[in-house]
Amino acid sequence: MDFYLITLEGMKKLLSDCSEELNASYIADCIDKWNDSKDVDYFLKGFSEKGVFAGFNFAHTDFESEEKKFWVQQLFGGLVAMAMQLAKFQKQGRTVSIAFIRQNFGHRAEVIRGAECEDCRYRQINSLDIDRYIVLPVVSTAIVNGLDNNDLNNEIDKLVSLKSAHMRSESDNAKLRASNTDIVVVEGRQPLTVCPRCGSKKIKSRRFLKSLKNNSFVALSK
Repeated sequence: MDFYLITLEGMKKLLSDCSEELNASYIADCIDKWNDSKDVDYFLKGFSEKGVFAGFNFAHTDFESEEKKFWVQQLFGGLVAMAMQLAKFQKQGRTVSIAFIRQNFGHRAEVIRGAECEDCRYRQINSLDIDRYIVLPVVSTAIVNGLDNNDLNNEIDKLVSLKSAHMRSESDNAKLRASNTDIVVVEGRQPLTVCPRCGSKKIKSRRFLKSLKNNSFVALSK
């Protein structure tokens, strides 16, 4: 299968769905150039330091929630990373298998960031902390599965609608790890500023490492 073409088509769909028509049109031109002459330079130029996508954000999209905005932005970043790598392989004359892509694209996070009260040692993570922790494995798996099964658009729809089964399972696992480590999980995406246990405002950021021995986290000293 043409993994590069599938990725470009996924990018175009996501941009169009988010009302970023001008940018979707650029990706459509990238698709035409690839189909006509296997050209990848136009795509790479667009995502160069001074390209049309430099500093791109979804400015024309009216997101219904911060959660959806986060996942759309991260998904698009993952698609860009995949397309750029495939384009570079094309310029090098290399062909890659889905097994190679699955092995080398993306990785699982080992550390989740949260907050801790310096006075009573209350520890907490919120929904945004969890999303940041699970985003790499969720996005990379969705993209690779989409390429493997030639249904990337379906994988995109599941992530954008926040109905991905993999997203839910990764989130649930992170919550269970937190519970097993006496870390309180709360809804919301705002940083902790006042301890709900003792009322202290002495809140510091804290990192927690995924334990390899059991389904928990280990607090890091720094």
